[in-house]
Amino acid sequence: MGAMMPGMKTEVRNRLLLRIDGMQLMLPQGDVCAVESVADLNSENALAPSVGRITYLGQSWPVLSLNGELQTLDSIPAARRACVMLATGKGFLGLLCDDVRVLNQQSGSDYALPAAMRTANTPIQAIMPFENSLACLSDARHLLRYGAFAQVTSGHLEKEYV
Repeated sequence: MGAMMPGMKTEVRNRLLLRIDGMQLMLPQGDVCAVESVADLNSENALAPSVGRITYLGQSWPVLSLNGELQTLDSIPAARRACVMLATGKGFLGLLCDDVRVLNQQSGSDYALPAAMRTANTPIQAIMPFENSLACLSDARHLLRYGAFAQVTSGHLEKEYV
């Protein structure tokens, strides 16, 4: 990251910070269609790996509950208060989180994922120092290809979920 020269512009882009357990996950604001309340979640007859469904734009959509390591949970931790809705291309998918904040971030503050964290299937694309810790950066495209997200959005399960 170089020094700013006079007259240079920095691109400012909004990101959403999702807190899930101790993990801070940043997504581009445009990847999140809506933020709903966990109180609106219907957990009756939930089809795994989802923990329930939430109504958005007049239809019912599956919702995932993950831990801070992005592993699927079959329950809803008490700390989960919000549900972010991600567009899948064929519908929507909810992700439970503890907290959601809109941030204005300048480009150039992202760092490549360390080699030890790079795996073929990680949805994390970069890291960034944030509030005396690190935030993981991803986007809906990478999340939807990962783990339970991919299971819910895959074509052969589409009718059951979406």
